[in-house]
This record gives sequence, structure tokens and C-alpha cells, in this order.
Amino acid sequence: MRRKRLPVITKKILLLVTVAGFLLCSMVTGVGYLGFSRQFRSQYDTSIRSIGEAARECLNPDEFSEYLSSAGQNSNYSATSRILQDFVDKFDLNLLYVSEVQPPDYTHIKYIFNPVKKDGKWSEYPLGYEEDYFEPDYNASTKRVLEDGEMIVRHTLKTRSGSHITAQLPVYDSAGKIVAVLGVQKNIQEFVDARYSFINFVIAVEIVFAVIFIILFGMYFNRRFIRPIILVTKDADHFASYGGKPSDRLLGIKNRDELGTLAHTIYQMEVDVCHSIEEITKLTAEKERISTELAVAAKIQSDMLNKDYPPFPARTDFDIYASMTPAKEVGGDLYDYLLLDDDHLMMTVGDVSGKGVPAALFMGKCKVLLDFYAMLGLQPGEIFKRANNQLCKGNDTALFVTCWIGIFCFSTGELRFVNAGHPSPVIYSGGEFKYLATKPNFVLGGMEDTVYEEHSVKLKKGDRLFVYTDGVTEATDKDEKLFGEERLLASVKGTENLDSPAVMEKIRRDVDAFAGDADQFDDITMMNFIWGERNA
Repeated sequence: MRRKRLPVITKKILLLVTVAGFLLCSMVTGVGYLGFSRQFRSQYDTSIRSIGEAARECLNPDEFSEYLSSAGQNSNYSATSRILQDFVDKFDLNLLYVSEVQPPDYTHIKYIFNPVKKDGKWSEYPLGYEEDYFEPDYNASTKRVLEDGEMIVRHTLKTRSGSHITAQLPVYDSAGKIVAVLGVQKNIQEFVDARYSFINFVIAVEIVFAVIFIILFGMYFNRRFIRPIILVTKDADHFASYGGKPSDRLLGIKNRDELGTLAHTIYQMEVDVCHSIEEITKLTAEKERISTELAVAAKIQSDMLNKDYPPFPARTDFDIYASMTPAKEVGGDLYDYLLLDDDHLMMTVGDVSGKGVPAALFMGKCKVLLDFYAMLGLQPGEIFKRANNQLCKGNDTALFVTCWIGIFCFSTGELRFVNAGHPSPVIYSGGEFKYLATKPNFVLGGMEDTVYEEHSVKLKKGDRLFVYTDGVTEATDKDEKLFGEERLLASVKGTENLDSPAVMEKIRRDVDAFAGDADQFDDITMMNFIWGERNA
């Protein structure tokens, strides 16, 4: 016959209860032990202090010098010695001493009185006996007694002479000067033995009660809680592993507590899961359809952007290239460059607010408008003005575009440009890289009839222009730090001898190295223009 195994959860709970009970009992024992010890120590401390104070009252410190000079022949000395010996005998003291201790280290001792317990382990030192005694605790406490007038009580446990308590008191002469130290020592082995007896008794009682409690608790807990939990676990595991319909066995758990609620909840959950699986199957098919449409949208968007290099193979007097990396399936950034005629090149880079399909559609509309008005031969300011008015119409989604546009004239070297809320480009001219910073105009699509101020700059052969979206400067690392304009300027420096694709590849490597494993938060778009001979 197969032996029935104790459920794992029962073992864990019993172990937990045992550990918790042990800790609780240990705390109770500890508190009781501390209280027991504190009470005993208080009684012993009070008793030893009282004995010391009573013995001190029997002394005549003004005669100590005479005692020492008479070598104990003084009648008062003999009477005092008998009284102190009575203290030792009646109060069962180990010893009592009155001594002079020399500063500053308080190691040299001269004994005046030293009655000891009869038949004890200690030998009485005669009047005037001197010794050097090096014991840190004794030396330190004696210093406090003689210098500060404190009454010190010390407990010494488990020594070769047993466990004892010692009180040290200052002895004052009639002028109030401390002239000696009085020490009283009493055996406290019974106190130590009582503590051990107390601990052994409490531990034995704890073990007996713990065994009884664990047995009774285990039987009750297993019947009342573990069996229903095992039934719920097995049913849930069977449903999760093999599927199928919900089991009616869970409805047989009649506990009027959280377990009953759990069983009925799991049953209802299984019913809901079956319905959810059917819905998920439908949603998965719909998601696949949407993913296919997004892929088509991404392909259409990609085809709208010029990706060829070189884009104008017949023209070797300049070099231009751009790229856009969306943060999602489709992006909201745009770029474009068009040869309006043999002498004019239009360049534009923009960033639509938001991401995803709405931004991509708005981007496509903006690009078409900018190309259309540029092909009409309009100046940058007028191009933006007309495109802005068209973008504002029917813009219920409140999308807008930050955009930079420039028209370069090859015959004059003049670059006329407008910045509509876009990051300032980086220009290389006169042998240095710097930002082509101007006061930005309002964004496109934000407000109709906005006037856009034009700016111009003269370029020379060899000059360069790098235009980008804020996805570059606002790229973040794992600590949420931005790549920033200073790092971008440092990244661009040193690229004056590279062609446009190499420039953007170098900057992208720097951005990726900075971001590390952090996800790309925004679309990243870059364009690089070089006025100079391109290798054919």
C-alpha cells in the first residue's frame, strides 16, 4: 500500500509555524531572562552598596596614618578590624578591603584593612602590605572612585575564583578629602546558577508545548485549508495544461471563507478564459491584418523619401545625402532635396508632432505641399506661409510640424532659409563648425496667416551644412540624459574631410554609443550638404 505523502504546502506552513513559534518563544525567553537577571542584579547591587556604605561608617580615616605608623598596635585599629570581620562573616562576603592606591595609573596598592572569609579561597593581607596590581577594570574603576568620588559596582563572572560582585566606595577624611578606597566583594554563583536553571526550565516547557501545538495545528490546518487548496491547485493546473472546459469540482468546495471565494472565482475565471481565447483568436487575425497594412504604409512612406546616393549623378559640384530612422513602424519626420533648376537646390527637414500613422500621413501632406510651392519658384518664406495655411485647414487633430527649409544658389553661394521652430543646423565655414542659429519662427500647421522671416548666409566652396531633427539631440541613455547640442557639435567636428554618407554614419555611431541599450524614443533624421567637388 502506497504511503500517503504530506503536501508540500503543509510542510512549508508547519516549518514556518515552527520557526515563528521558536522565534516568539525565544523572544519571550529573552525578555523573561533579561527581567529575571535585571531583578537579581538590582537586588545584589542594592545589597552590596548598603553593606559598603555601612562598613564605611565604621572607619575613622583620620587615624589611617597612625595605624600605619603603629603597625596595627592601635586599639582603635583592632576594634575596627573586628567590626569589619563581622561584616564579612555575617553578610557572607568573600573579602572586604580598605586601601590607599597611588595615582596616576592606580596600580600600586597599600592595604589598611583586609578581612576575608574564613575557610575561603582568599588570604588576608596585613596592615601596610603593598603590591602592584595590574588589572584594567580594577585600575579604571579605582581611578573613578578616587578622582571623581563615584561608587562603582562591578560584576565578574566565570573566573577561577567563581562569579562575584564588587562594590568600590570612596573613603573621606574629616576634611572631605578622599584618602582611600573601600571594596566589598560577595559571591553571586547562586545568581548565575539560578539563571541557568530558569533558561533550562523555560526551554523544556517550550519544546513540550511546541510539539503539541504543531501536531494539533497540522491536523486542523490540513483538513480545513490544505485539502481545498490542493483541489483548487490540481484543477487549475489541469485546466492550464490541457485546456478544455471548466471543472464542476470547484463548486463542491463549500468553505465560507476566502478559500470558498477563491474556488468559485477560479471557476468563473476558467469560464472567462474560454471566452477570452475565442476573442484573442479573432484579435490576432485582426492584428496580423493591421501589421500587414502598417508594413505597406512604411513602404509607401519610404518610397516618398529620396534614398539614392548620389541623388543627382550628373552633378559633381556638390554632395548631399539624407536618412530617416523611424521610432515606430512609420515615422513623422520628413526630408527632401530638389534641384529646382540648374542653379537652385531646395533642402528641407521637418518633424511632425506625435508618432505613428497620423504623423506619417501629416508628414506626407506637408512634403507634397513644400515640393509643390518650391517648384513654383517661390522664396522660402512664401513657401512656408502657403504650406502653413493649407496645413491649418481641417487640422482637427492639432498636429504641427517643426521645419527648416533652405534654397541654395550655386552661382552666388547664397543660402536663403527659414526656420519654423526647428533645431538650428550646424554649418562648417571658415574652418570651424558652429550652429547656424537664428530666432525660430512659429511651427507649420499651428496658426493661419503666420509670417515667416527669411535669413541668408553666404557659403564658399568647401562649406558644409548639417540639418537634423530633435531625435538626434534628444536621444537618451539609460539614465535619461540627453545627447544634447554640445555632444552633437563635438561629433560633427572632424568630419570636414568625409563625404555626406560617412558624416551621417559617424554621427549615428556616436548617438548609438551614447544611448546604449536604451530604446529609440523619437524618429532620427539627418541631412548633410557639401558644396564642393564630389568624387564621381
